[in-house]
Order: sequence, then C-alpha cells, then structure tokens
Amino acid sequence: MFEGASSGLLGEDDLQEAAVVLEPGDSAVVIVYENVWAAPLAAALRRSGARMAAGGRIPAEDLPASLDATEAGPLS
Repeated sequence: MFEGASSGLLGEDDLQEAAVVLEPGDSAVVIVYENVWAAPLAAALRRSGARMAAGGRIPAEDLPASLDATEAGPLS
C-alpha cells in the first residue's frame, strides 16, 4: 500500500545509511515522526534567543541504566 510513498523529508543518503544494517532478504521501514510537544518549546526557546547546538535520540534500552544512575546520586 505504501510502497514508493515519500514525504520528501529523507534523502537517498538517509536511506542508504539505513540500508547498511540490512541483510539480503530483510525488510525494513523508515518512519519519520514529530514530537508535537516539542514545537511550542522550540518556538519559545528561539524567541528567547536560543539556538540548536545538537539533536539526537536516546535509545529506549539505554533509559533504565541512565535512570538508575541518576537515582544513585552524583558521580564520585
């Protein structure tokens, strides 16, 4: 149903980067989504003069260890 669908948000280089992890016969999907809560925050920050220095994603599997470390207190 969605074969060949494109939003124009990803370029061929993005798809090639994703393809690197695929083996022959694998299937994949690339999903682009927006965290709608972030738009008002970003707009408010820009209005106050803030600039984006970096962006990224924290993998879900990394969260438990990070939260455990935070609960344990400051690093020694």
